[in-house]
Amino acid sequence: MRSVLLAIAIGLVGAAIIHIVIVLALPMWTGKDAWTRVEALGDTNRFYSLANEPNLTGLYNEDPYLRSAVCRFDVSEGPVRVVASGDVPYWSVSAFDRASNETYSMNDRSSIGSGVNIVFVTPAQMLQLRRFMPRALERSVLVELKQPEGYVILRAVAPASSQRPAARAFLSNAVCTSITIDPA
Repeated sequence: MRSVLLAIAIGLVGAAIIHIVIVLALPMWTGKDAWTRVEALGDTNRFYSLANEPNLTGLYNEDPYLRSAVCRFDVSEGPVRVVASGDVPYWSVSAFDRASNETYSMNDRSSIGSGVNIVFVTPAQMLQLRRFMPRALERSVLVELKQPEGYVILRAVAPASSQRPAARAFLSNAVCTSITIDPA
């Protein structure tokens, strides 16, 4: 009986120590997730270029041949359209929710045409678009999201130094904007 009580006491003390360590360590981890870092960059519906070296934001490219930009969006008030085009050897785009779970991914090999043309929507907005598809969106890829907030990362590969200006132009001319759906 005595050994059982000793085991219980040691277990309780160990659990208390673990809980204290976790509570004291939380401030160190809070704010270091990708969503918080993307949110700190600035306004929604705007692409922000990411640096190619470590920086204060914690968001950067580790690959020297990769250029990327990120845009935070919220489709609760209306669809968000992402458009980019240019002469780059390879591009890819990925969408993530607030928990940094990838919700959609596409590259230049699987796109319609040669550029990025994606519209992110809620299920209700998707139904509305199915009833009335604006001509401007007929060649867009429609992506229905379960959660309204997220972010998009657009990447362009520039393996040669001569391709870097084209990759920068591809990203700097990219658009991430809210659109309205006019019911007919």
